[in-house]
Amino acid sequence: MKKIIKILCSITISIILSLALYFGLNTNSLLVKFYGISILTVGSGSMLPELSVGDVIIIKACDDYKINDIITYNVNNEYLVTHRIIEKDGNTFVTKGDNNNIQDREIVLKENIEGKVIYNSQILKFIYEYWLILIIAILFILIII
Repeated sequence: MKKIIKILCSITISIILSLALYFGLNTNSLLVKFYGISILTVGSGSMLPELSVGDVIIIKACDDYKINDIITYNVNNEYLVTHRIIEKDGNTFVTKGDNNNIQDREIVLKENIEGKVIYNSQILKFIYEYWLILIIAILFILIII
């Protein structure tokens, strides 16, 4: 009976991970949202020392954004930028990377904001970097138990 439970757990975990990978890779959008929350990896050093290259951040869509919020916004549906709000005028925002000398050229409209950074996770960074090893270790533990 234990062996059947192990096999069913392994199959379930494999299906869940496969579906997550499939839907993550096969979306036409720049961002996959789940209840307004997304997970992203930082790709540049423009927000040093607050955010480093490779950090895994969690962003959440909000109704209101304030000066000093770190936001992720969409630029012409081509790429995402994560920078700090330095000025706000109604539904338009001026942003700047903490490590940049000048503010961003484009004015950010509220409808282009995907969300604000709510968490910078070192655990998620580790999982993201070593996910294959972690999956193999979990499956190995399930098999030997």
